[in-house]
Amino acid sequence: MRFVVAGGGVAGLASALAVARAGHDAVVLERDAPDPAGPPESAFALERRGIPHYFQPHTFLPRGRKLLAEHAPDVLTSLAEAGASEQDLTEKLHGPLEPGDEDLVYLWARRPLIEWALRRAVAAEPAVDLRGGVHVDGLSEDGSVVADGQPVPGDVIVDALGRYRRPPGWPEAAGEPTDCGAVYYCRYFRLRPGAGYLDAPLLNPRGDLGYLGFNTFRGDNRTFAVIILVPSEDRDLRVLRFEQVWQAVCARITPLDVMTSPDFAEPITGVMPMGGLRNVDHTRSTELLAVGDAFCHTDPAFAYGLSFALAHARALADAAAEAPGDLAECFRAKAGPESRERHALACGIDAGRSARWRGEPVDLARPDSDYPMFSFAGALAAAPHDDLVLRRTVRRIGLLDRVAVFDEDAALHDRIAAILAALGPPKAPGPPRDELLAHLRESHLLG
Repeated sequence: MRFVVAGGGVAGLASALAVARAGHDAVVLERDAPDPAGPPESAFALERRGIPHYFQPHTFLPRGRKLLAEHAPDVLTSLAEAGASEQDLTEKLHGPLEPGDEDLVYLWARRPLIEWALRRAVAAEPAVDLRGGVHVDGLSEDGSVVADGQPVPGDVIVDALGRYRRPPGWPEAAGEPTDCGAVYYCRYFRLRPGAGYLDAPLLNPRGDLGYLGFNTFRGDNRTFAVIILVPSEDRDLRVLRFEQVWQAVCARITPLDVMTSPDFAEPITGVMPMGGLRNVDHTRSTELLAVGDAFCHTDPAFAYGLSFALAHARALADAAAEAPGDLAECFRAKAGPESRERHALACGIDAGRSARWRGEPVDLARPDSDYPMFSFAGALAAAPHDDLVLRRTVRRIGLLDRVAVFDEDAALHDRIAAILAALGPPKAPGPPRDELLAHLRESHLLG
């Protein structure tokens, strides 16, 4: 079969690579024109007009890294050689290793490097026609993709245009968006010589002050990102888009005060806001075969995007082998249920987080209070104290297990609740909102 892939981002490149290695032909149509033969650093100079989150934090969850190791080990090798770093969470276990623990590994790299490694592998595939600088116009009357005014023949059209771009006349996918309830303010840093990544009880430093949250992502080549999340409706905190304010806020939060200090790390970007974020489930749309964010996209705080792009690519190749006559339906049957359950979970956690920021009583320590928040924030807090909880939690947030494995285990819930009860309420890692705003006013950073 010949696949016409509209979009050359992560999902489009991964899909073309998967179907080519399964014995099919593919053509990838990408508006931008990166050089597949360029060095890794060239990817950071590339302007990706259709991907506003190109420089925002990304990571391969354990599921994504596992898929690379199994189906694209050359991409994994390219990333490692270009400076990507792995984080093995078995180092957090207290007892002996068990079967399956080898999968509890995150792969950290910035998105430009990830696209570079995938593009390099795709360009080396004889069965893939990688076309850069090509504008997808829409669909012809006979259903073919039209690019730069010319039809591009193929047997299967793959929509990998992501969450933002829709050419005129492109079929509109079904699915009602749900606001994530947060605006993200991110800045990247590079560790100073002699400094090392700060340790954390489980992954990387993260926390919540009751009115804003923060998360940190490792990157490649000793880089890392600090993200401050604030409620969408909090107009006062929109001043975080200004570097002086952003730095002043980090200086009042533990351990961001250390991570953003000039002795520890050097900033390599300005503050990058990201708003208008939505959870959207397009998995039941039938007009086009969509992958990646065009199929289903969720709050980027959960970092599902890269790993699901690889999972959808794998499902596409498998569907082509198993049901070539009904490929789209087979693909949706393979990829849809898992994407839908993760979409529902993301919506639930976002709603609980927003309720907590509004001051509503949200008890993270009991499964019968706000279960999505208990299963995420509560489980993350309990995981460092119990190997079984750590394994189940990492497998859940890392997409290694379907959500039912965790959700249907009442004994696990009791175990987590007991740990959280013994720990007691967490201490806020920063000042109350009024105190923070007062500090910004006194520093003449807030009018």
